[in-house]
Amino acid sequence: MLRSILIAAVVAVAGTMPAYAAGMAKCDDASIMALQTKVDAMTDQTKKTAATKQVAMAKDAMKAHKMKTCVTHMENAEKGMTKM
Repeated sequence: MLRSILIAAVVAVAGTMPAYAAGMAKCDDASIMALQTKVDAMTDQTKKTAATKQVAMAKDAMKAHKMKTCVTHMENAEKGMTKM
């Protein structure tokens, strides 16, 4: 009985992980444009410059169909907005 409950719990958690991971970040035009809008609104020029470079690299990666690289640059831009 306990074993069945544990197996069911593991299966339930494993089933939700891909859905959670897929919803974290997308490399598409809409996401990049939303990020660009946030970056444009920044007032700290140092952070804005760094984030702008990351957004540009994300756009280049998307054009090259390198989605993982694109997502990484988008995440770096987000981190750079709050860092320092």
